[in-house]
Amino acid sequence: RERSLAVALAGDRTEWMGQTSRLLGLAMLVCVLFAAWFAHIAYSDRRNARRLAEAEAERSDRLDLAVRARTAELTDAYERLQQETIDRAAAEENLRQMHKMDAVGQLTGGIAHDFNNMLAVVVGGLELAKRNIRLKPQEASRHLDNAMEGANRASALTRRLLAFARSEPLLPSAVDPDALVSGMADLIDRTIGDQITVALAPKAQGWRIFVDQHQMENAILNLCVNARDAMDGRGRLTIGTSQTALAAGEVGDCQAGDYVVLNVTDDGCGMSAEVLARVFEPFFTTKPVGKGTGLGLSQIFGFVRQCEGEIRIESEPGKGTSVHIYLPRRMGDAAADASEAISSPHDATLHPPTRILVVEDDPRVLKQTMAALAELGHLPIACDHPSKAAKLLSNNSDIGLIMSDVLMPDLTGPEMIRALPQQYRHLPVLFVTGYAGDATASADFAGHEVLRKPYTLMSLANALSVALSGSNQNGTVAAAE
Repeated sequence: RERSLAVALAGDRTEWMGQTSRLLGLAMLVCVLFAAWFAHIAYSDRRNARRLAEAEAERSDRLDLAVRARTAELTDAYERLQQETIDRAAAEENLRQMHKMDAVGQLTGGIAHDFNNMLAVVVGGLELAKRNIRLKPQEASRHLDNAMEGANRASALTRRLLAFARSEPLLPSAVDPDALVSGMADLIDRTIGDQITVALAPKAQGWRIFVDQHQMENAILNLCVNARDAMDGRGRLTIGTSQTALAAGEVGDCQAGDYVVLNVTDDGCGMSAEVLARVFEPFFTTKPVGKGTGLGLSQIFGFVRQCEGEIRIESEPGKGTSVHIYLPRRMGDAAADASEAISSPHDATLHPPTRILVVEDDPRVLKQTMAALAELGHLPIACDHPSKAAKLLSNNSDIGLIMSDVLMPDLTGPEMIRALPQQYRHLPVLFVTGYAGDATASADFAGHEVLRKPYTLMSLANALSVALSGSNQNGTVAAAE
């Protein structure tokens, strides 16, 4: 029985070991299968990753090519745009240059035309006077009068041009615009005729402006004449003043502050936009030949700018025209009587013959000035360069007045006076100039008398009398017409 049990146990052990071997083999098979499956998965993952990497690289390459292509397009477009900008700027500059040359051509052509006409009168009158001076003195005198009229017209033209260039010397004073406009009512009525109704609307309410009253009156009268021509002698003209406050740059180059506005409005034919764009060009006019020089509005434009103001014009065909002039308010009282701002004439005979130092670099002008002073009974001493003035003063202790040009080589007239030794600073000075620019608004002339070229013997005598009497020591720059 024991043996049978041992045999049985041995058989069971053999069977158990066999089963264990089978189980181990099965486990190993499972491990191999799992290893093969995992290897397959890893291979697939690697293959997929490689495909994804290749796809990403291909996409990156395509994107890079697209970016490069787009960048090239943008670079090309930028270069074309830059070239177009350069071409456009060049075209605009050429257009501006053409407009500038047209304006210069029109200006010089107008000046040449008007001056040639005036010179024809002057030269013709002088030539005829010379031919008739002995046999027909009365006829010669008439021709000389005609020549003088032509010269005066030429002088008026140069002053209009200086006003347009803002270089006309001014005599500014505090002016009541309401009183100015009201005081011109009769003159305006006589100028524009009875068939035009003039309405005044002064509303400045005591505000003053600092302007040359004579130039201001000329500007208003010029605007009224333009309105009369636009209305063909019939209609309604309104002239008014008002108060306004402007911000900086609100109207042109006006600074911030209080302004008086002068308004001149008519119900005439009006102007087109093309004409309105050119109204301030010198010698531009729509009036028939002989009816206008084309300098009126340009002169007003220059005068207003010289007064630190602005001018604006509103107009439409068939709806009339409105001109608005903005002038800075002047704090202070205006003269009670406008005539007080104008120097009263002086009689040259009130002063005995005076030795006068004449400083002038132009020999022809110097010769003429010497002759004019001698004609007035004075004793002139010639000085052809400002650097010689001090020596001539030291050699002639009886000099009672210095008469000097303003623009000269090396030194201007005011600079020469300031450079003189102290002992000559008390001498009265008469400056003579045809182009004073804006210097009259500064302290350059130091209150001395200023005479504008060209001048007559009468205006020269009056200016000498004012300078010698010392009546211009308040600093006002006087100008003889």
